[in-house]
Amino acid sequence: MSVYYLKPIVWNTENYQRPSGVDFKSGYPMENGYGHEEWNNSPGFTFKENNQNYRVFHSEGLGNQSLDDFAGEIFVLMIASHNGNQYLVGVAGGATSLHSDQHRKMREQLVNRLAINARWQEAWAINNVQSCYRHDQNAFRKHWQTDVHWIPNWKCPAHLFLWLQEPHLLIPQDITGKNRLVTMYGRYQEISRKNALDILKSIDNLNNDTDILENLIHICSTDELDAITDITQIENSNNLDKTTKESLIQARVGQGRFRQSLMNIWNSCAVTGCSVPELLRASHIKPWRSSTNKERLDPNNGLLLESNFDALFDSGLISFEDNGAMLVSENLPETERERLRIPANLRISPNQYLCRYLDYHRNKVFRKGSRCLGQPTYQ
Repeated sequence: MSVYYLKPIVWNTENYQRPSGVDFKSGYPMENGYGHEEWNNSPGFTFKENNQNYRVFHSEGLGNQSLDDFAGEIFVLMIASHNGNQYLVGVAGGATSLHSDQHRKMREQLVNRLAINARWQEAWAINNVQSCYRHDQNAFRKHWQTDVHWIPNWKCPAHLFLWLQEPHLLIPQDITGKNRLVTMYGRYQEISRKNALDILKSIDNLNNDTDILENLIHICSTDELDAITDITQIENSNNLDKTTKESLIQARVGQGRFRQSLMNIWNSCAVTGCSVPELLRASHIKPWRSSTNKERLDPNNGLLLESNFDALFDSGLISFEDNGAMLVSENLPETERERLRIPANLRISPNQYLCRYLDYHRNKVFRKGSRCLGQPTYQ
């Protein structure tokens, strides 16, 4: 499942094709006179990998987020502040973070492949940059060589990269109910899929990029997009018999034998006890994409959850200890925890087989920077 972030970047008056010399008030841009993201819309920042075109772009990091766990599943909605207003300037869907140290070699390869090194002259042409380095070009070149690998620290499919010709005014209260969205370059703000979709649907100042916007809206609108792809692969497989195909397809859409097994085990929501079938989801603990066909049909690899808790669990905002105690990510605001009345632990003590899958979820899906809240009371 995709995750959605509002990410502040610097304001730019050259449509983000080169640094524009805007005065900055804080952080790296103020200290150096330019920001790495000022090339985000620059021509030539695309490359081909496995017969697919990708686009590179930049933003500051997202704190301690383990972004590698969401490779190819991140929506980055880039916003910039100007004259007291906040604007959407670009969107990248299906993005993969290249921020961590393990991706440094790839960043350096992209710098060479896309001739990003030569962009130093565009930065040096800015008066603010020259002032920051006391008009010492050699000092700036030394800084540039050390720092240039940070420019391509995201990649996304080119058909899911949208840069607006005119910044799109955002109304913070319509998005989060607050008077202001996140503003600091080093910060970020996670939003819901609905919020992201509302923002995308509000864009009306496009010229020739309507196809890209439609792609983004389609993916954002379709929670089951990955499921459709998986089902197609199952149907086209030559290594599965008809019965296995049917069982896997039903399990992928949360129906059939897998769901019925969870109903037999839990009888109702594993957390709240809700027994209304229409509100219950058969949720895989070890995600479908990471499981073998055997694991996909294993009832020990599942929890029966109300839709709200299914979404929280699937996105890694909650998990469970082996004793059933709920883990709550610090990415879930306190106000939302209170509204959802969590922590709320598993009603039944997990068996040893369920615990194996929970261990995977805690280490591979659950978002770090979190804590265990409460102890379970089993019925």
